[in-house]
Amino acid sequence: MDVNYGMEIVRATEIAALSAARIQGLGDTDHILNYTREAFYKTLNRLQIDGIIKNDRFLNRKNTYQMLNHIGRGGPKMDVLAIALEGHHAAANGRSNSISCAIIANEDVIRNVPNLTMNKIVVGQEAYGAVDIDQPPAINVRRVARALGKYTESVTVCILDKARHRRIIHEVQNSGARIKLISEGEISGCLAAITDKKVDLFMGYGFAPEGVLIAAAIKCLGGYIEGKIVYENDRDKEMATALGITDFDKVFRTEDLILSNEVAFAATGVTDGEFLDGVFFTSNGAVTHSFVARGESHTFRKLETRHFFDYKPVY
Repeated sequence: MDVNYGMEIVRATEIAALSAARIQGLGDTDHILNYTREAFYKTLNRLQIDGIIKNDRFLNRKNTYQMLNHIGRGGPKMDVLAIALEGHHAAANGRSNSISCAIIANEDVIRNVPNLTMNKIVVGQEAYGAVDIDQPPAINVRRVARALGKYTESVTVCILDKARHRRIIHEVQNSGARIKLISEGEISGCLAAITDKKVDLFMGYGFAPEGVLIAAAIKCLGGYIEGKIVYENDRDKEMATALGITDFDKVFRTEDLILSNEVAFAATGVTDGEFLDGVFFTSNGAVTHSFVARGESHTFRKLETRHFFDYKPVY
């Protein structure tokens, strides 16, 4: 890509994070999600691109602000995957690991996936290829330990604290590995594993669109993901078939979800989390913490941005 679009989309993640942080902790999950999605979409729509939004997990969801499929003011054809507010329940209730994030790529680079559950296992570059999603959690923990040159007891596994993960949590505990439980924010947990920040691997069930975004981050930063979509009935399989997925046992890896290294990633923290600090308000503005990465060069930037509302109000 001739333009560093990561620096363009980070403006949208910053605006989304500021919008969400403005009303975080007030307890209204629908309002914070809709308010943030609207701010995010309007900012993305200023880009000089002919863009298509891919894999919107809230598409056609009742009482949810709908982003139009096409975005931008005209220009090169691009794909965009926009997650205005991951962890909107967490943000609404003032808990950790809520972020805004997006990826942008050349046309037809971002894979379409159904809006279904995906089982994932994610590690950093040093453990590339060491895991196998079809193996039990304890085996994968030991494989990662060997790849990293650690004792099993020194490996930290990030898992969402959900009832569906009780078996995984139990098996990891029996392996002797350390566990980091988070209530929400699978993207933050995966990014922490990719960058070797606080955790060594992430495992568990989340959403398929988030798996695509994580794969884009891996294209930019290195790392490894394996994911399997969970099909509960024939309707789920029909959704996948409509998107060209006919192997219902397929293990999706980075190259299956992001089809080129011409991709950029951006994220901004809303509340403090495993990967990014959240928004901090000052007397005349706010401070945001963001991360921008580019697949073609494998460069990344950590940004601390100071916003002065007296000069350019956000709200």
